[in-house]
Amino acid sequence: MSKRIVLTVCLAAFTVIAPAQLSAGAVGGPTIENTRVGAFKTDRFTAVVFRAGDEAVVTVSGDGDTDLDLYVYDDNGNLVAKDDDSTDQCLASWTPKWTGRFFIVVKNRGSIYNQYRLRTN
Repeated sequence: MSKRIVLTVCLAAFTVIAPAQLSAGAVGGPTIENTRVGAFKTDRFTAVVFRAGDEAVVTVSGDGDTDLDLYVYDDNGNLVAKDDDSTDQCLASWTPKWTGRFFIVVKNRGSIYNQYRLRTN
């Protein structure tokens, strides 16, 4: 009998939590973009709308050839998150204060192109 009660409680908790987790991040759901950026060039992506109060995550995974830097700006041009270390593996996360458009910028700091994958949650 106690196992049945615990299972019911766990299922009820999952039902309450799951919809919130599914709606976290970008409006319209996660995105994946496979692309490449030329030597010493910058990619600017179409705005992505993220929800207020939900953690927003953008990642970049490059081919290992050059340093890539990731920047995220809000609709007012303010920098809200960045990863500008010396690798091509980038992670930027923040919690938007309002639901709105955010602009993703990837810069290639190297002298050859870099093939990379950009993901949002």
